[in-house]
Amino acid sequence: MIESSLTLTQKQQLRLNAQMLQSLELMTLPLNELLAKIEEEAGKNPTLVVEEPNRDNGVSYEEYLDKYSRKDRYEDYSDSAAYGSDLSDNYQAWMEGAVKEEESLEEHLNKQLGTLKIDDNIKRVCEILISSLDDKGFFTTPPEELIGAKDKEYLDKALDIIHSLEPAGVGCRDFKESLICQAKEDGMKGDELKTFSLLVNDNLEKMRAGKVKEVSKALKIDEEELNELFDYLKTLTPYPGLKYSSSWDNTIIPDLSIKVEDGKLVMRLNDSTLPVVSIDSQYQQMLDEYSKSNNKEEKEASKYLKSQVNSADNLINQLALRRSTLEKVGRVLMEKQKSFFLFGPRSLKPLTLKQVADEIGVHETTVSRITTSKYIDTDWGVFQLKELFPSGIQNEDTGVSVSKTAIKDIIKEIIENNTTEKALSDQKISDMLAEKGISCARRTVNKYRKELAIDSSFIRGV
Repeated sequence: MIESSLTLTQKQQLRLNAQMLQSLELMTLPLNELLAKIEEEAGKNPTLVVEEPNRDNGVSYEEYLDKYSRKDRYEDYSDSAAYGSDLSDNYQAWMEGAVKEEESLEEHLNKQLGTLKIDDNIKRVCEILISSLDDKGFFTTPPEELIGAKDKEYLDKALDIIHSLEPAGVGCRDFKESLICQAKEDGMKGDELKTFSLLVNDNLEKMRAGKVKEVSKALKIDEEELNELFDYLKTLTPYPGLKYSSSWDNTIIPDLSIKVEDGKLVMRLNDSTLPVVSIDSQYQQMLDEYSKSNNKEEKEASKYLKSQVNSADNLINQLALRRSTLEKVGRVLMEKQKSFFLFGPRSLKPLTLKQVADEIGVHETTVSRITTSKYIDTDWGVFQLKELFPSGIQNEDTGVSVSKTAIKDIIKEIIENNTTEKALSDQKISDMLAEKGISCARRTVNKYRKELAIDSSFIRGV
């Protein structure tokens, strides 16, 4: 005999309603996409009023920033004796080293190709292949299908040449092949390259899931070596061509500004480009009237208006939440990275999303969303907010973590100040960093040097 019974159980579940999902979406949108989103919502909701921001007869963004000030949004550094000269010198050095990227990926690769002395047939095949790369720098069609039968003999050589160009990793079929290609360009070979390839091709998801022991056993290496290899992997670029894509070149509108003004560090949000969003008072009045009516049609109209007014109200509240969260994050960054804002990128300190999240009392995923695709205007240029959260390497002498940006700046300084008769190798630079108490492997030096657009010692010569 089969018996049946009912059992009551309690469990907690998080269900994301439409309002919460929209709030999460608005958090991640940069200003230009947020403007498009507001316009889209206004087109669907007749109760939503979107008015142009008041620019006072064409006031510029800089003029707007001058007008928008609050005494609780600054810190005074006018008493710092070293501040004036250090800021000027560091700014000049930074501007001299800054490179503005305006060319397309195809133009960038062809420019490098033009400097090489290669066979005309190989060069022609290279140009065909380069013109077929997508925005990520990859082939969407197998390269052997892009050329005629008579050119097949030049294909392998052409691919080798493309793989040697910057940015490293272009001319591959997918991001995994690109990562392996970048490792080869960094000088990885032999058993180490074989292990790295197995990590990339077969074990990435397991590493993301934290299954270090399982992957370590599969690759037959110890956990320390695996973690070092995985840390190196994270310095590579999965989609190297995106930097040169048209989407990258879109006009950047900074979401906030932190600059020194009259000896004070000042933070301001950029609200000058956002429209004023409100609920149409006529529709609100109509809703109030219809909600009290007994007329069937007016009751139906009341339901519709209520849903639209609620939707508009939700959007307004979410925009306010986005603004307040961004302001809170900006305040913490102004405190945690004040050396960067005063003295430049070399003074950038290691910082995690969790540290900022703990400061403002939210989950770190919220900080991740609010800093995604956002930009900050500083005295040192416009940066992605994510760049103000650099990882770091601990200085063995002082115990203080040094950011990746600072290490790159030190590498650049070492190379520029070299007075020996021959160019410094990556290993020699690694050794010199070690003398400063900074543990930075040769291949990491190689990677940072390439990011600085500095040639190898062989090319630099003496």
